[in-house]
Amino acid sequence: MELYLADTLIDGTGEKPKTNVEILVDGGRIKEVVPAGSVPRPSDISVYSLPGSTVLPGFIDVHTHLMFGAGARSYEDVINNDSDDLMIIRGSRNAYLHLRAGVTMLRDCGARNKVTFAIREAANAGIILSPRIHISGRPLTITGGHFWWCNEEADGVDGVRAATRKLLKEGVDFIKIMASGGGTQGTDSTRASYTVEEMAAATFEAHQVGKKATAHTLAAESVERAVEAGLDQIEHFNFLHPDGSRIWDQVVADKIVQKGMVLSPTIQTGYRQIETLQNKAAAEDEILTELEEKQLAAGLYKLETKLEFIGRFKDMGAPIVAGTDAISVFGDYAVGLELFHRAGLSPMEVIISATSLAAKAIGVEDELGTVKPGMLADFIYLDGDPLENVQKLNNVETVVLNGKVVVDKRLDMAVGLPALADGDVKMSPIV
Repeated sequence: MELYLADTLIDGTGEKPKTNVEILVDGGRIKEVVPAGSVPRPSDISVYSLPGSTVLPGFIDVHTHLMFGAGARSYEDVINNDSDDLMIIRGSRNAYLHLRAGVTMLRDCGARNKVTFAIREAANAGIILSPRIHISGRPLTITGGHFWWCNEEADGVDGVRAATRKLLKEGVDFIKIMASGGGTQGTDSTRASYTVEEMAAATFEAHQVGKKATAHTLAAESVERAVEAGLDQIEHFNFLHPDGSRIWDQVVADKIVQKGMVLSPTIQTGYRQIETLQNKAAAEDEILTELEEKQLAAGLYKLETKLEFIGRFKDMGAPIVAGTDAISVFGDYAVGLELFHRAGLSPMEVIISATSLAAKAIGVEDELGTVKPGMLADFIYLDGDPLENVQKLNNVETVVLNGKVVVDKRLDMAVGLPALADGDVKMSPIV
């Protein structure tokens, strides 16, 4: 057994924080959460503490793409030049970077061939140090559609049904549907791809075996079709129109809320590029090119409308969950949570979106998302109080996965390499 001390505990349920508590872990599960000193302990029990910190459930990222994380390289550059083997190795590294950011559960929303199958199995076997992983495998897409090079093109109701059954047979954890175009060359982000009937067929097959389905929806029409098809969750919901405008649709929004659909805004996509361009524009010795000015304007328009959409959905009571859509960089999780706060979520609502609500969205709420007896022992230590300042969510110092300390940044090497890659942190006995 292990004993973890928490000066402050935010348990992910939405209840007020608890102070000076003990978390007793046995066999990877939380056995007790009690006031410190209220229960006698053996003198030789292993104890971990980080004075002045706040303990939270481990973060959950409902939308990643582990095979990427290749910086500013385009999709096509990565796809044309990188092997599946390289993607597996890079994906394993990406998973670890996310773990160091406090993410103890992630969902991969689309990769080529069986890349993420291999990463998931390596994580499950303990070969790599990684968050828990759910995968969609190859996303369903129309012929020539977004992510077609992942190799699961499927057309028509029968074709989509057969492809979905194949993915489920292979062991995916959920189904991902590309309901509109995207950043893939030759596709149109402003137009829907699949019909309502095609998406409904895939969703039905997933539900038949107790699994969920989610859809990539940039185009306004794709959002509407995904709602009519009965998807469990929609990603992005940019409400893009063919003229490039992003316009809120109250009728569709009402249907989303009525059906209890989960919303994954992936708010932070492109945000770091906006910061870079803004910093360049503010510098005295640099001038934005005409292309950069257009990129900045487009990025700001996307960000402002997405913040508006999130705020509106929040006011309507829609479930909003945290997902990075990690493409360029992994380990930069908390910036999306800061943007949720800008959109109108309270600090506690932000934390819930990244923990218990995200766990419910992906179907693991009975095991993850809260720090309570009976749950898997996945939690993190933060430096500071995130209810006072949401930026503290970026200050992850320690990560506990399955009851074991797998990250303790106090022990990082001076050269910047993460220490303790074997997942073994020495704990001290009570004296």
